Amino acid sequence: MKLKHGNSPVIAVLMQILMPGLGHVYWKDIMFGIFVFLVIMLASILYVVSLFIKLPILAKGILFTLPVLFYLFSFVDLLRTVRTKQKKIHQTAKSAIIVLLVGLLYQFLWPLAPVNFGLQNIPEVFVEKNTELYPLYSKGEILKASRLAYFLNIAVLDRPLFHSLPERFDIIRFEMGPGDNRCGVVIGLPGEEIEIAGGVLVIDGVPKLASTPSWLNLTGDWELTSIDGYSMLIATMRLGSVDKLYEVPLSKLHGKVSRLF
Repeated sequence: MKLKHGNSPVIAVLMQILMPGLGHVYWKDIMFGIFVFLVIMLASILYVVSLFIKLPILAKGILFTLPVLFYLFSFVDLLRTVRTKQKKIHQTAKSAIIVLLVGLLYQFLWPLAPVNFGLQNIPEVFVEKNTELYPLYSKGEILKASRLAYFLNIAVLDRPLFHSLPERFDIIRFEMGPGDNRCGVVIGLPGEEIEIAGGVLVIDGVPKLASTPSWLNLTGDWELTSIDGYSMLIATMRLGSVDKLYEVPLSKLHGKVSRLF
């Protein structure tokens, strides 16, 4: 459909979706448009900060519900603004296209914009090709490795920002080499000394008799391994039993494994 003019409320709503407050700025309600933009930017920054600070669920609910409600209200106000100014201001198709391009650039270039942030942190989706994760997951199941469970990527930074480390016995996805991604269970955490003796996990010289989950069979003996401060000890499995152990740098972590649906 050819764009003949820029006065359509639909175009204004699309602008507001692409960039908070942009629709208001387009319709000359500049101060309120800037205010909407700043509120949503503050909410985005608070979301990132909340990953690093433990907050009660109620506090998180209030913290993020209010900006969302305000953003939704901004669409109602935008439509009112369009109806009020439609007869006074004639917006051309050219000006609408330029403003829409600004919104698109914001989505792809601003690190905390939904499209940019989503592309940087989208989960890795894969099909379990064998039975190495049995009995938790079966061959053929569609799984995902969620990056945001442990870290987030910001486009302007050259390394991920970790907000938490994997817990022992988490199932994770990690990189062995270029194009070689595998799944395994976290056995040892950074800075620990790990040993498996007689099927018992020994952490820093202390046997952990009751902590091993029922689905994991720690058969055999594995020699003492000292993990450096930036790595984890990962066990690949075969039918619920430990197959091999790998010391994996945190930089090779792809995310926490769970079912896609």
